[in-house]
Amino acid sequence: MKAALAFVFCCFLHAAIRAQDTIPAQVCLPLHQLSLTSAFGFRIHPLTGKYAFHAGVDLRAHHDTVFSVLPGTLIVGYNAFLGIYVKITSSNLEVIYGHLSQLLVPPDQKVFPGTAVAITGATGRVTGEHLHFSVRFGRNYIDPLLFLATMLQQSRSP
Repeated sequence: MKAALAFVFCCFLHAAIRAQDTIPAQVCLPLHQLSLTSAFGFRIHPLTGKYAFHAGVDLRAHHDTVFSVLPGTLIVGYNAFLGIYVKITSSNLEVIYGHLSQLLVPPDQKVFPGTAVAITGATGRVTGEHLHFSVRFGRNYIDPLLFLATMLQQSRSP
């Protein structure tokens, strides 16, 4: 039931974004290969051992190129948890990539789907190298995998 509601929300989200013309005809994945190591939602944190909400997904990576999934403006930052991170903002949508080792695009630059923006790493609070990938619509984090699946499905529809 929870997955069905999330899928319906992602369909609603897609319609809202499409109405604003921010979804490109082509949608790109954040990495060439997606291998999930930690899902979206509540989990036992691997470092603290506490039950907490994980606002994104962790994807297996080793010095992999990170790609923009949507068009937008690139914001670069650092914090103790995400390490070096990139946010790509477009209207009410924000895509966040964390634990990066190297940036490939300067801050405040416009990017498009498929633009190489960074290289994965192990900066911030991590157990090893991976890509933290999250999506926020307005103030709410949504399941990035359901979001990508919805975008890919809709991009194939006439």
